[in-house]
Amino acid sequence: MKMLSMLCVFVIISVLAACKSLPDLPGTQILRVGDREIESIVRKHEQAAYTLVFESGSRNCIQRWEKLLQLLPRDVNVYVYNRPGYCGSSSAQTARTSENIVNELREALNNQELKPPYILIGHSMGGLYMQHFARQYPDEVHGLVLIDALYPGFMKSPDEFPLYTKVGMAIFLSADVEEEIRLASTSGLMIDALPPIDEKPIVRLFNDPKSKLDDETATEVDFGMFNRDEKLMEKIGAMYPHAKILAVDSSHQMQETSPEVVAQAILDVVLAKGPFL
Repeated sequence: MKMLSMLCVFVIISVLAACKSLPDLPGTQILRVGDREIESIVRKHEQAAYTLVFESGSRNCIQRWEKLLQLLPRDVNVYVYNRPGYCGSSSAQTARTSENIVNELREALNNQELKPPYILIGHSMGGLYMQHFARQYPDEVHGLVLIDALYPGFMKSPDEFPLYTKVGMAIFLSADVEEEIRLASTSGLMIDALPPIDEKPIVRLFNDPKSKLDDETATEVDFGMFNRDEKLMEKIGAMYPHAKILAVDSSHQMQETSPEVVAQAILDVVLAKGPFL
């Protein structure tokens, strides 16, 4: 139950925390994928056994991954991108459901000839989308690393949001980000309807801040958008029963404040031959 309470308190979707204005990372480029321009970083290795695929949290840009990217093994393929509507990528043309976002990501991976097996690394809202990817396309996925992720059912439907949240979203969020948040509960239902992936190696990282409180997302933020029903918390806690679970003294932006922990989790999944437990 302690892990569940941490999820309830510290899983933040970065909803109202703006992506910091930072210079482009080395290797950032604008790629044409269908009718979209996608801001991406692509690294390829001739002997790569896996492709590491990164999905950011809400309102986060690829700069958030900078410290972690420096710690990754060199003998893997890497794909980091800003999904449609984020930063230097074109605005989205489809509904911001997890299904559409996953299919657009797969199109981008195919466009760059980055083949499976994939190791999916998802932060916050991006963790929700990576769960959809793994469940819908299990044959393409070796494993997952979920960084303070959002889980199906945790986000309320938008008609349950308090008025101040609706007003704040309308003022501070882009249309694409706002739609992602409004459709997060629908995405959760889509994911719940897909088969489980208990045979995959999965690491679940939860933020449990004790000393690293210098990040604005290290403390509780609610905005009235999260379900806190006890039965739901038990359900989320029981998801992925063979996963490795780690509580980290960090912040919600764990890939920035504790990149070495996330890098080790990725390596654990790379080396895993099957589920951890």
